[in-house]
Amino acid sequence: MRAKGRCATLIAAGLSLVLAACAGESSAEDGQIEITVWHTESTPTTVEAMNEIIADYEAANPGVTVTQESVAWGDLQVKLQAALAAGDLPEITQVEPMFVRSLYAQDLLQPLDEVVDSLGEDYLPQLREMFALPDGHDYGVVHAWGTDSVVYRADLYANAAGTGTPEDVKTWEDSVEQWSAVSEANDDAHGLMLAGDAAHNVNEEVYQWLGSNGGHLFDENGHVTIDTQEMREVLEYWVELRDSGALSPAWSSQPYADSLSALALGEAATIFSFGRATYTFEDQAPDLVPGEDIKVAPNRPVGPSGDDWITQLDAEPWVVFRDSPDAEASADFLKFFYEQQNYLRWIGSVPTQLLPVRGSTFDDPAYRALPEVGTWSFWIDQQRETLASGRALPLMVTQPSDLELPYLSDLYGSEILVDMVMDVVENDKDIDEALNVAQGRADELLSPLYED
Repeated sequence: MRAKGRCATLIAAGLSLVLAACAGESSAEDGQIEITVWHTESTPTTVEAMNEIIADYEAANPGVTVTQESVAWGDLQVKLQAALAAGDLPEITQVEPMFVRSLYAQDLLQPLDEVVDSLGEDYLPQLREMFALPDGHDYGVVHAWGTDSVVYRADLYANAAGTGTPEDVKTWEDSVEQWSAVSEANDDAHGLMLAGDAAHNVNEEVYQWLGSNGGHLFDENGHVTIDTQEMREVLEYWVELRDSGALSPAWSSQPYADSLSALALGEAATIFSFGRATYTFEDQAPDLVPGEDIKVAPNRPVGPSGDDWITQLDAEPWVVFRDSPDAEASADFLKFFYEQQNYLRWIGSVPTQLLPVRGSTFDDPAYRALPEVGTWSFWIDQQRETLASGRALPLMVTQPSDLELPYLSDLYGSEILVDMVMDVVENDKDIDEALNVAQGRADELLSPLYED
């Protein structure tokens, strides 16, 4: 089969398995259509919402069977690799934005123009533009979105009189001073907690701080650029946060979920988080008042070489593999998924995390009636403002043109940036040496993939 031949070619070329994903043999037998959907939403209410959508679709389309599989976010890449080796990929899967260009470059994706068109003109342009590629077609459709926010405990900040709040912070220097003061004013809490246990979370902070310092991971030719003054200042900032007492010493072993608990339990005054954190706060600290004790800041501090800040846009798309014989049926299922009554089930399952992709949905009475939307509206509004500002960029993207690079995910998966940070911040390695080593490793990894 064509799919198998392409797989063999890509494996021989030594390309990343996840970026060379290809479809296996048809799942359709005797006129039956089978669609498998992979996603990383493990919340039981979200899984149940998808089950309900699937049941309604199957009832309206006899002969079609849709199966969902919830995959832990950190396991998705490994699972795709295993599926490639077995020649048995799903018809539909959720991927990180940076993977779309890589898959497109390998001619592996089905255009999803009809799905995108079904969303209408109020499909948020910041989301659509990411996956409208040079041939004029749309190859990914965002299932929901959110932005990374500065989340803080106003009650703990109040103990450090005169230091203000994160809204008052403009520069990295200001943030070190403020978070250090908050640490000193609270016996059991540090000013800042990061989630450094997973490479993913360290990569997040590197690219966001670099972008907020005027730096880029790739130059105008698309070549990786790590050994720069802007990156040097990122590492110096990280060390200063550590040495000043602003940053919790537990940061490097802190899983993301535990960083949410640290804020809820008063062990940290500030974290960087997405909207799903609201459930941790409600469960572990029900006496804290949203909007009063727990607040979000609309800004991040800017580095000495920067003019403005960036933050992360979580906007993971659905993609469909074109070699699947059920690709057209898969696109039809996605159109059904986005019909308003169905889509409200999905986003309504975790409404503070899964923000709507249509602007009009925010005004839908059924959406506004969701209890979480009422309680945490200040956080949802802040995320909408951040998206509209243009400061929210996908993982590893410090400038929009980075999304055009098919090897962006190779740098992400290499842990080169993570090793650099840990060498400096945890092991006291010389910054210049760490930058030089990271640049050399990145050049070796990516230079064979450059077009020039």
